[in-house]
Amino acid sequence: MLETLRTSQLSSDITFYLHQRPEVHSFLASRLLALHERSSSEAVVYRNNGVVEGVTYIGTNLIPSFTSRQALFATADYLKSRQIKFSSIVGESAVVFPLWELIEQSAPALRLVRQRQPLLSLREEPLLPSDPLVRVAQGDELDLVIAAGTSMFIGEVGEAPHPSDFRARAVELISMGRTYIRRHGDQILFKADIGAIGAGALQIHGVWVAPEYRGQGIGSHGMASVVRLSKNFAPIASLYVNDFNHAARASYKKVGFVEVGTFTSIFL
Repeated sequence: MLETLRTSQLSSDITFYLHQRPEVHSFLASRLLALHERSSSEAVVYRNNGVVEGVTYIGTNLIPSFTSRQALFATADYLKSRQIKFSSIVGESAVVFPLWELIEQSAPALRLVRQRQPLLSLREEPLLPSDPLVRVAQGDELDLVIAAGTSMFIGEVGEAPHPSDFRARAVELISMGRTYIRRHGDQILFKADIGAIGAGALQIHGVWVAPEYRGQGIGSHGMASVVRLSKNFAPIASLYVNDFNHAARASYKKVGFVEVGTFTSIFL
């Protein structure tokens, strides 16, 4: 049975489902917790004999999670019947690929696929000392943060982000104390955001080191700082990274992150 959800008041069985896999469900849970009745976003929950077997967020991003084929097919049918538009699909590879096969013909044209993105987790103390120069970004540093974030986005996706949306998100994260930077003069050397908090874990997004400062340990020690400074948000830190980004993966390993799964991102 498929149920539509438009409220952040999650039932106990949905919460239990999400918390069974904190790193996998952090991003999904964060979007569910932001739902409200006036929003154009929604979620669908699939139950089989009263047991939750799938939860999918439907908004600008499509964030699916399933534990059964029935949940997969029911959600795919729902998406196709309403011709819902979204700009990306993000989630576990074992979930994203089967769903995409079912909805591809009715979805927007495919633009880019990141097929294998190792999902990393750190539940213990980082292995490296913190960088004492990494701190929470302030409101008057917004333009510097946006410049660094735009550079990161172009390097990742190959095109600039939507200016107003990107700026609004940067304002939101800075206002919540969830953007961390190391700054030298008018230049940001390191940046990372706590992009999602939910299901007992946080997910780090937008990690960036100024190109001319790479290879000096700024990224790895900066990440150690972010993990320690963000413990007040959630006890588990997670992130996903492109498999071909060997330098970043080596850096995260030095910090103590371990691989716990594989994500896939499809951009439309």
